[in-house]
Amino acid sequence: MRYLKGLYIVMAIMVFVNLTSEYILKGKYSAIAGSVTVLLFIFGTLFLFMQDITYPRSNVRQTPR
Repeated sequence: MRYLKGLYIVMAIMVFVNLTSEYILKGKYSAIAGSVTVLLFIFGTLFLFMQDITYPRSNVRQTPR
């Protein structure tokens, strides 16, 4: 559940960056906001892969040959 909360926080920051860029800054810094959004997406993806929920380790014992 904590992984979902972490990804939700990253997504909320991404939306906040986009809304700030468009409505408060009037689109003057949209390229910088786009770069920040891409970096946040990469950060969220790395966070997901570091948590082992996409490719969990197998707990199955290997039988000797």
